[in-house]
Amino acid sequence: MMMSNITVYSSNVGRKQDNDYKTFSDYDRFTGNRLNAKIFKVLSHLYTDTDWSIYVDANTTLNKSPEELVEMVEGDIGVFHHNFRDCLYEEAKVCRKIYDKEQIDEQVARYKAEGFPEHAGLGSCGLLIRKNTPEIARLNEKWWAEICRGSYRDQISFPYVFREINYLPKANHLKPNPYFTIKYGI
Repeated sequence: MMMSNITVYSSNVGRKQDNDYKTFSDYDRFTGNRLNAKIFKVLSHLYTDTDWSIYVDANTTLNKSPEELVEMVEGDIGVFHHNFRDCLYEEAKVCRKIYDKEQIDEQVARYKAEGFPEHAGLGSCGLLIRKNTPEIARLNEKWWAEICRGSYRDQISFPYVFREINYLPKANHLKPNPYFTIKYGI
C-alpha cells in the first residue's frame, strides 16, 4: 500500500512536554488550559494539512512508526480500545468522582434519553489516528460541540459521536505494549 503523508502531533498548554512531535501550545481563549489544549486534539482537520494525522497525548511516545499505525486503521479513524471499560456511562461514573459532576450528569442523561446504548465501546483517546476527510471533519466538529456543551472529558463523548468505528486492539498502558508508552508524572 502506498503511504500518504502523516502529521504526528500533540497539544500541550501549561504542562511539560516529553516527546518530539509537532506540538500546539499557543492558545488562550478559554479560561482553562484543558480546553486550550484540547481544541487541537479534537479539531485535527483545522491544524493539520496532511492526508493523515496522529494525535498523541503529551506524555505518550509511539513504539511503532506512524506508517505502521495508519496501516492498522480500517476506515478513516483508529483509536485503541480502553483497557478497563467499554461503556461511556461507566467512564462517566469514574470521571464524575473527580471532574465536573453536574456537566457529566447532564450529558449522560441526554445520551440515555436519546437511546444511546450501554457497552457500545470506549476508546482510549490519548492516541487518535484520523484520515483528513470531510466526514471526519464533520465528526470532529460534532465532538468539539459535545465537549463544549458537556464535559471536557473527551472519552465520554467520543463513542457518542464516532458511532461507526473499528476499534484497534487493547493496548495495556500500564504494561509495555507494542504500540505506545505512557510516561506518568509529567
